[in-house]
Amino acid sequence: MADAISAYHDYVVKQLKELRGRLGDLGTALAQDDVDGARTAWLSAQQCWQRVGAAYGSFGELGDAISPGSRGLQRGSEDPGFTGLRRLEYGLWHGQGQTQLKPVLDRLATDLDALEKKLPELSTDPADMPLRLHEILEDAQRDHLSGNGDQGSGTAVALTRADVEATQEVLNLLRTLLERLKSGYPAQLDRELSSLLQAIDQTRAAGSWIPYPQLSILQRQRVNGALGQALETLALAPALFSTE
Repeated sequence: MADAISAYHDYVVKQLKELRGRLGDLGTALAQDDVDGARTAWLSAQQCWQRVGAAYGSFGELGDAISPGSRGLQRGSEDPGFTGLRRLEYGLWHGQGQTQLKPVLDRLATDLDALEKKLPELSTDPADMPLRLHEILEDAQRDHLSGNGDQGSGTAVALTRADVEATQEVLNLLRTLLERLKSGYPAQLDRELSSLLQAIDQTRAAGSWIPYPQLSILQRQRVNGALGQALETLALAPALFSTE
C-alpha cells in the first residue's frame, strides 16, 4: 500500500502540472475575448482536476478553493467565497469576460500554488486508497449527473468520464493488492468501467458533449445502469482491506 500511495502522489503532481497549463490556456483565451476557447480550456482544466481523484475533500480547504460550489453560500454565485474552477464556469456561461474573471483566475493560480507547496506534507491514510476507489464515482453520481454541481456548462457527462479515468488510475495502483485479496476482481472492474466509458462516449454528438438532461432516455439509462453496476462492484473494495 505504501508503494501505491507514493505512486498516487506522483500522479497527482503530474495532474496539477497539467492543470496549470490548462489555466494558462484559459487566461490567454480570456485576454483575446475568445469565449469558445475559454470554455474549452475551462473544461480541460476541470477534467484535469477530476482526474486527480480528490474525493470527499482529500485536500481540505485547498481543494475546496480550487473547485467549490455556490450551494450553501449566503449570496450564491455572488458570494465572495465562490471561487476557483466552478466560479470560472459560472462566469463563462453567464456572459462574464476578462474584467470579472481575471481576478478569479489569479486567485485560483495562487490557491494552486499553495496546494502544490503543501502536497508533500499531505499524508494519505492507507485506508483511504480503497475508499477513494469507490468514492470517486460516488461523487460523480452525486455532483455531476444530479446537476447539483453544474454552474451552466452542462458538461456533467464529460466530467463523469474524467472521474472514470481517475477511478481506473487508482485501480491500477491497487491492482496487485486487489488480485491478491480476490482473484479476478480487478478484471471484473476493468470490464465494468470500460462498459461505463462506452456508454458515456455514445452520448456524444459530432464530437460535442450534450447536457445530461438533453440525452435520450435510453442514453441516460445506459449511463446510469453502467454506473450503478460499477458502483455496486466497487463497494466491495474497502471491505476487502478492512481489518478487525
